[in-house]
Amino acid sequence: MPGSEQTQTPRVGIGALLRRLQPRFPDLTASKVRFLEDQGLVHPQRTASGYRKYAEQDIERLETVLSLQQERYLPLRVIRDRLDRGLDPAAGTEPQVPETTPPEDTAGPEGEAAGDRAPSERRYTLRELAARSGSEVPLLREMLNHGLLVERSGEFDDRALAIARAAAGLSGYGIEPRHLRVLRGASERIVALVDGSVAPLRNRRDPETRQTAVQRAREISSLCLSIMSAMVHAQVDDTVRGFEAPGQPRNTR
Repeated sequence: MPGSEQTQTPRVGIGALLRRLQPRFPDLTASKVRFLEDQGLVHPQRTASGYRKYAEQDIERLETVLSLQQERYLPLRVIRDRLDRGLDPAAGTEPQVPETTPPEDTAGPEGEAAGDRAPSERRYTLRELAARSGSEVPLLREMLNHGLLVERSGEFDDRALAIARAAAGLSGYGIEPRHLRVLRGASERIVALVDGSVAPLRNRRDPETRQTAVQRAREISSLCLSIMSAMVHAQVDDTVRGFEAPGQPRNTR
């Protein structure tokens, strides 16, 4: 009977789905599952009252998506495209650890070999930046609107590429550019601290002193970032230390 197979397919709710997948993916939440649905990566059936119901194939697909995102750092749009085309999404891929520079054998925006340009001199159009970072153009435009990317003469550099790649990864967790404005504020405060520290040297005219100012600015910024990184990791450790292990009885006191 047509449609009987779909009707008889066992389906579970989002709570059962989380209980099944969270032992392997502890950070998985209902909101992230819904986000992945919005991105076209999973297609649950809806009941008449609007509840999501997941078949076994939905759970397996979601597990594949989470594995590729966690172990190979593939952008969501790449995973979605390969799954929708019936391809093995992991075939021929290596872990895509974010890099600060693109491969050396690709051509630059003007057709020149990338190897002919210093890494800091590479420039990308908005669409090239999207392609290299695994981002969508609308995401990059939103980052521009929030001051998270710097565009110079219609082009972007390798630092913008690193930012775009990180933002693409965060988008997989439902973190949007508007949530990242706090990082821009922290960055601006660190820059102000660095600028104030080297101001007496920066205003000197002799080249040697000005070069010293450049080196000192980079050293101070690096030390500030080390402190910031250590503080964030320490505070996150304190936060997750309070998380209950799966299956542990909840303390109701």
